[in-house]
Amino acid sequence: MKKKNIILGITGSIAAYKACELITGLGKKGHDVTCIMTEEAEKFITPLTLETLSGNKAYGDMFALLDKHEAVQQTRRHSKHPRLTRGVTHVSLAQNADLIVICPATANIIAKLASGLCDDLLSATVISSTAPVLIAPAMNDRMYGNSITQRNIRELIKTGYKFIDPVKGQLACGYAGVGHLARISQIMDRIEKILK
Repeated sequence: MKKKNIILGITGSIAAYKACELITGLGKKGHDVTCIMTEEAEKFITPLTLETLSGNKAYGDMFALLDKHEAVQQTRRHSKHPRLTRGVTHVSLAQNADLIVICPATANIIAKLASGLCDDLLSATVISSTAPVLIAPAMNDRMYGNSITQRNIRELIKTGYKFIDPVKGQLACGYAGVGHLARISQIMDRIEKILK
């Protein structure tokens, strides 16, 4: 399969560390992974870890512009928009993406996307992109089962977003429930199907 440009969005879930396994797996398949972290994600995992595994800068600051060197590097790595050299981070990242994966996805990011709220780099990038979006939720089972969260998921599915459902497993609160992140192998399989 031809190398694809994948944006991996990481949000503030205890499952954030599993993004490392996903980055490694995608890299082995030959894909180029660029990570966008929410502020909350940085409480669970560091940008340095993601940058080391992906070989690319991890982004998070909504208002930091790409410097000229970063903009040129983005353009050289991705040929979809060869004239794109300006430093507007969310636009540059969005236009060069073949796929956006949010893993793990919290109830918060799902609610933002369902309402069109763009108050962080990840949500602004998703809204600015025409690439397919795959969302892998991970949260407490009561949060996942909440009628508002379920309504938001239904709305996003209607819009064309794709989901890989969480599974029953041990949750951070200490008991088992549906809200545990799907296995990375399942997420990888779904990504490959979307990219084909």
